[in-house]
Amino acid sequence: MPHPSRNDLQWAVCFVIMVAIPQRISFPLNDEGMGFDDSDDEDEVPDELKQDFIDELTGEGPQRGGFSKKRTMETLYSRGPTLCNTTIKVLRLYGKYMQMISVLKPIAFDVVLCMSELFDYYLFSIYSFFASDVSDGSALGVNSKLWTTLKRISDNITQQAKANQEMNPNTMLAPGSTGFPCVSPSVLLSGIDHLHGLAERIVGTESLVFLAQQLELLQPHLEAVIPSAKKPFLQQFYSQTVSVARELRGPVYRGVASRAINLERILQMMMTVRWDIKDIMSQHSMYVDHMLQIFVEFNTRLEGVSRRVPIPADAYMIIWEHVIKLANRVMVEGFATAKNCSNEGRALMQLDFQQFLLKLESITQLRPIPDKDFVEAYMKAFYLNEVDLENWVKEHKEYSARQLMGLVNCAVGNRRTRHRILNVIEEFEKGRPR
Repeated sequence: MPHPSRNDLQWAVCFVIMVAIPQRISFPLNDEGMGFDDSDDEDEVPDELKQDFIDELTGEGPQRGGFSKKRTMETLYSRGPTLCNTTIKVLRLYGKYMQMISVLKPIAFDVVLCMSELFDYYLFSIYSFFASDVSDGSALGVNSKLWTTLKRISDNITQQAKANQEMNPNTMLAPGSTGFPCVSPSVLLSGIDHLHGLAERIVGTESLVFLAQQLELLQPHLEAVIPSAKKPFLQQFYSQTVSVARELRGPVYRGVASRAINLERILQMMMTVRWDIKDIMSQHSMYVDHMLQIFVEFNTRLEGVSRRVPIPADAYMIIWEHVIKLANRVMVEGFATAKNCSNEGRALMQLDFQQFLLKLESITQLRPIPDKDFVEAYMKAFYLNEVDLENWVKEHKEYSARQLMGLVNCAVGNRRTRHRILNVIEEFEKGRPR
């Protein structure tokens, strides 16, 4: 067998043009437990594996019929991995690479290097397809470690593309080289009816996470076949790239939630509420019902997506946590617009929020409702005396300057004290990272 160069193996990256067709398949390990079945012959695949998906526990195909709310989170969202065809192909390639390593041990590190480059490209492809269009960096959870990894991969692709252009100025892409990934035009990632391609984003993202999990299982085998001097590279690859794959769930799913929920109308309605009332109200404000209706419609669309692709529990939690977080921010922002606020008005704020939480529990399966402390702490701050409020403002920098100023303007009657606290807010706002 000829000695494979890195470019000989890099041809595999061309498969990472996502075709989000979910497959529910279990992969048999070979006799040594080191790789996946390397058969590419479709005739050898049982008919039941050619269905859209199969249940790994029962072996049964999908049940026809409508969505049932009686199905539990465990059965609905945790029935095994949802994989795209690309992932299956990459796993087969990894199985062949492991066989190559066992036969040609002198080139083991070259093969491992190519495996790492293939995973790098897969990770960057999933980000490019499903997160770059909806994320704005740290706001949606792209932490520094993940961002550093993505930038490194992007820089490597850019450098290689530039070098290839200099060597082959008359060709778009030289053989064996790698260009930036492009999603297939047939994959639709916009439109509120399908939650901006949530089904496709789930398949792509969960496929990446599953691929990372399989690489983690291979780590001891790879460490055993490469030279000791090369092991730091492998450890770095696992710590900086493989381990961050699951963190891509955050920006992908939070980005969808941000685009699917528009609460601007709710904020406008809150600005018209009178918070300086003199009577204790027994009925919550109208904006609460409108916000809950938005959530009901969102949940209906989420159920529609689950008919196409089962939504993993992690994805479900990330989406709903972010949607609720957005609602809580809007609610605090609305409270902050109050010009005057009486004790009865503060009681109305609490009534509105309690009604929101009560009805929300019938819409989502999350328990307890996340992030509610953000709103409750803000409402309680209205009752603090001036000295305690000044200390509270200094300690709670999770709120925006506008939210803190709105609180101070309503809660502090003494003009001099109010002016002093507002100056404190302005000072630490200047030191806030941009």
